[in-house]
Amino acid sequence: MRIYVLTQEDAFYIPLIIDYLLAERRDVVGVGLVPGELRTAHVGRYVRMMGPRDFLLQSLNLVVHRFCALIGRLVPLSRSFSVTHAARRARVPLEVVRGVNRPAFVESLRSRGVDLIVSIACPEKLKGDLLGVPRHGCINLHGALLPRYQGLLPSFWVLAQGERETGVTVHYMDESIDRGDIILQERVPIEDRDTVHSLVHRSKVRVGRYALVRAIGLIERGEAPRREMDFTQASRFSYPDDRALREFRARGRRFI
Repeated sequence: MRIYVLTQEDAFYIPLIIDYLLAERRDVVGVGLVPGELRTAHVGRYVRMMGPRDFLLQSLNLVVHRFCALIGRLVPLSRSFSVTHAARRARVPLEVVRGVNRPAFVESLRSRGVDLIVSIACPEKLKGDLLGVPRHGCINLHGALLPRYQGLLPSFWVLAQGERETGVTVHYMDESIDRGDIILQERVPIEDRDTVHSLVHRSKVRVGRYALVRAIGLIERGEAPRREMDFTQASRFSYPDDRALREFRARGRRFI
């Protein structure tokens, strides 16, 4: 099977998922980096959302991770500190994709005989032509128990809403967002000390990477289930407004 990964650059979470995926699946033929959250234009949004303390801590954390990724160019490290670093360590071709639905990119995947597209926080919606390229379809790793908490920042929203449990979902993709048939789900308890950072690590990284590789194996063997989502239970979220941030902090939660 020939697997292609669509994702965005990240320092904290996605590299650890990619490390495991590329170690377990030697048939990943490429990683496409789609411009996403790590952009200067988004700084103001994240200062408002995270608050000065958490934003400063995360910024310092980012500096450390970028320094480690630079060191990784010179000496072998036990883990990756960026998606670019992960692809380089595994010797998997990496390219920047400015528009996943552009005809030239869609045709390039078709010409490479891609059998499965894997989305890990891909910041662009996949449309019909692209979805139709791989014979095994396109799958996504989502950091919540779909169809609840569709959309952005699910680990923030489950904490803001006072949930005691979350999880991860691996699902097929269609032209809607977070609405394709479910392959598998794993549940993760929420702890009193959890921050957004710790919860993403425990759910999407530690549990999600294993679920993703397991789902790929099921697809490869022709054993993957397709469970339709119950949309009567659906909820969808975007970036939090001031009220949601107040509720989040009133529950004693932090980002870091």
